[in-house]
Amino acid sequence: MNRGSVDAVRSEELKKPGRLAGLLAGGLGPAALFLGAYFLLSVAVRLALPNALTLDEAEQALFSQYWLAGYGPQPPFYNWVQNAFVSVTGISLFSLTLPKFLMLLLCYVFFGMAARELHTRPGFAALAMLSLLTLPQLSYMPQQDLTHTVAVLMATSLFLYGLFRTLAWADWQGYLIIGIAIGIGTISKYNFALLPAATIIAVFCDREWRPRLFDPRILLTAIVSLVIVLPHALWLLGHLDLATSGTIGKMVEANVPHGAVRIVRALGSLMLACVAFGALTVVIFAVAFKREFRQSLKAGDRWTRLLGLMMAVGLLGVVLVILFTGTTKITERWLDPYLLPLPLYLLLKLERAGVDTTSHLRRFVPVFAVIMLVTLVPLAGKTLTGGLTGGYTRINYPFASVAEALKAEGRPVVIIAAGMNLAGNMRLQFPDVPVINSEQPIAGFPAPNAVKGPVLAIWTDEGSASGSPPIDLSSIETLGLTPTPAKSLSRPYYYGDGKIQLNLGYLWLR
Repeated sequence: MNRGSVDAVRSEELKKPGRLAGLLAGGLGPAALFLGAYFLLSVAVRLALPNALTLDEAEQALFSQYWLAGYGPQPPFYNWVQNAFVSVTGISLFSLTLPKFLMLLLCYVFFGMAARELHTRPGFAALAMLSLLTLPQLSYMPQQDLTHTVAVLMATSLFLYGLFRTLAWADWQGYLIIGIAIGIGTISKYNFALLPAATIIAVFCDREWRPRLFDPRILLTAIVSLVIVLPHALWLLGHLDLATSGTIGKMVEANVPHGAVRIVRALGSLMLACVAFGALTVVIFAVAFKREFRQSLKAGDRWTRLLGLMMAVGLLGVVLVILFTGTTKITERWLDPYLLPLPLYLLLKLERAGVDTTSHLRRFVPVFAVIMLVTLVPLAGKTLTGGLTGGYTRINYPFASVAEALKAEGRPVVIIAAGMNLAGNMRLQFPDVPVINSEQPIAGFPAPNAVKGPVLAIWTDEGSASGSPPIDLSSIETLGLTPTPAKSLSRPYYYGDGKIQLNLGYLWLR
């Protein structure tokens, strides 16, 4: 058999789908079920670990006590969704875990629906959905500790679906979907606002699509998005410093020179963030398609030009943020709304180069399966091996045993905890007791004159409770409550060696 015949046989073998690949080639439904099973497993893995909370989980647990138009530096959409789950099921590790993975599944599904608007073959939508697994922000990072970022990823996928539907069909439903996506995205992460702006520029550059921007139905987009954003926007007018200080603070490093040095450093940070975001995707596609991938870089059509321009203008907007805000550090999660279309962009370019991408689904399935398994390991691995490595995560903190010791002394009416993580964990362990974070109190909750019984004040401690607690108790003491002497409470970390313990200081006001 000559070399040409061998290559032809290999090509035919690759086109024969395996059992799983054949199932996934059925399109959006089978791919969604496959991903749904993966996320159910993700939930199960998290529930199998101790019920101590990560920082983001603790924040959601604490803020789930009340409904507000704004909670601090992050917009409130995820908080509202989280509060809805807690209102129905009560506060628990399950109710804190489920919303994130449901939103993540919706992100994949909406992305597949967007891809289906551009290509009729069912396998293409499935491949586009699953290709999101190659983005660490969509596979690895949500398994660690993300909340608001997951919401903005879901909104971005919904936005892409509405956009493609509007450009392809120009129906009122497309304009409605875009409005919903803009509203949700804007109150999920403020940086989402650059995506609609970049999209307007990209669509305006296409002569045939330009009339879509002036269609009267775009008023539906504006009205719907405004209705969704308005409650938080009104809150934002009076709390602009609170809403922006945290984000800007994370993006500005201390002791960085000003002027050109700062700009160069920030642009370097942006380039590294782009590489961290999409390098794995590009490498996997390049290895899978080899010479065809190189050839596809020169191919394209109006859809690839649209996506390419949207990504480029979005990144240009980040550059402008760097120039005008003093930013020095850009992380890959800041780029989520702008670079999320990358896998779809690459698949479309391959299709325009004449490559039948769905015939390669069998080749990708093992890659997707490995990514799924690998992303489930790190959080559980770090938690279960804490005693061996000495690297304890927040999930190793023994808050359940701490709560048992405290409950043996009495039932508090209010808990005042120093720090978000401690406060959120106290909220989980004492679900019927109001909890206040002394470092970031929410005004008006609870009202001081409503505190009539024993109050528990608790803080992290270096092994001694001597001295004054790092909590201002003056407002509580004015109610006639007297603090007891401070005490220490130590418990070993879960899955630890027993030598290193979590040390807390606490006192009661009775």
